[in-house]
Amino acid sequence: MRTIRALLAVTAVGAYALAGLPASAVPVTKPVAAAVAADTVVGTYYPLAPERLMDTRSGLGGRTGPLGARTVVDLQVAGRGGVPASGAGSVVLNVTVAGPTASGYLTVYPAGQTRPTASSVNFGAGWLGSNNVTVKLAPDGRVGIYHHAGSSHVVVDVVGFYAGSDTVRGSHGRGGQYQRVTPTRLVDTRREGGPIEGNTLINRWVDVGPVSPHVRALVLNITAVRPERSGFLSAWAGDSPVPTSSTVNYAAGTVVPNLAYVRTATCHDCGPWYGVPIFAVYSLRATDIVVDLVGVIDDGTLPGGLRFTPLDPTRIVDSRANLGTSGALGPNATRRITAPPTMVTSATQVLATNVTAVAPTADTVVTVWPADAGVARPAASNLNPAAGQTVSNAVLAGIGPTDALTVHNLAGSTHLVTDVVGTFHLPPGAAPADPLRVLATGGY
Repeated sequence: MRTIRALLAVTAVGAYALAGLPASAVPVTKPVAAAVAADTVVGTYYPLAPERLMDTRSGLGGRTGPLGARTVVDLQVAGRGGVPASGAGSVVLNVTVAGPTASGYLTVYPAGQTRPTASSVNFGAGWLGSNNVTVKLAPDGRVGIYHHAGSSHVVVDVVGFYAGSDTVRGSHGRGGQYQRVTPTRLVDTRREGGPIEGNTLINRWVDVGPVSPHVRALVLNITAVRPERSGFLSAWAGDSPVPTSSTVNYAAGTVVPNLAYVRTATCHDCGPWYGVPIFAVYSLRATDIVVDLVGVIDDGTLPGGLRFTPLDPTRIVDSRANLGTSGALGPNATRRITAPPTMVTSATQVLATNVTAVAPTADTVVTVWPADAGVARPAASNLNPAAGQTVSNAVLAGIGPTDALTVHNLAGSTHLVTDVVGTFHLPPGAAPADPLRVLATGGY
């Protein structure tokens, strides 16, 4: 019998956070998971201190000036920012779009390959924002960045990589596995004294029990809520000066989230007797900040951890074209959507997705959770688009025991688009573990 797989919800607060939706398919026999050596590091994650690889405003990365319509720029990633010159299968990037002159999108994909019909960042004219992008590297370590319409400045920061071969182990040691957690709010300044001032930071320790010393990174949804002026948030381990990279970019008065893989340090004087992971968030401008924990990267030694397999970006849902689901989701509408059988195996637990809400007719909330798993619709939202705005965000979406998701739209109607960039799976012979739970959190 298939083990029920819990949804890894990415919580957003009054923001454009998103969730994953897979496509419907006729029931078929599923392929068995590929065999992998028990001690391989392939598919494990290596968190890095954030480092900027490209900024078209300054010329960093080889391109000076905004990207124009239907422009492709190749960016060398391997061998830079802590990513090894060889052995990295995919990377986790934070991609920022600034000052677009028209509505459009970016597609990030392995350089030299045919551009997929998928998007990585969707934006409107004048938008300022970021999206977390996981992308497979080309054999020479490059990614291609396609800019569709108008002109925009583009900034790219690297925050980590997944091993594509065991050669990484010799230079970087053992990578980490993805561990499920019960989604938990760690920070909400609206309930903690109000907005933080500009040019200041907040810090937190997180206790997930005696396994806490094994945590190497946190997967967070970080939201800036109505900042007073345009600026950015930076999230990092908090054990060094504020990095030059950004995690969330925002305009004045907006509500902007972003999924973030944040490398942690360990504090032995915080909370319980064992060491606990710590992180910090800096804001350039005064703003409220909300931080939700949605996942954990361990040190590769805990049971029940998941490994990542990158895919070429693949569109599995486009309600405008009746792909995966038919037509826009109406008010208070619920639909069941099944993942394509070619994309999952018996070991698949989570889809790494980019989800876009297209032109909602009202401010709404979109919630996604596993179908057929006996799980009620969660209170947390996955996507909170404003009326008329087309926006995207990265989401790690768990799938139910029948490889299906339930999707609910609260108000108005909206089209949904979902692209899958990879899957998380249990290694052969591994048994799933219960999600970790936050026992306590606090400042330090």
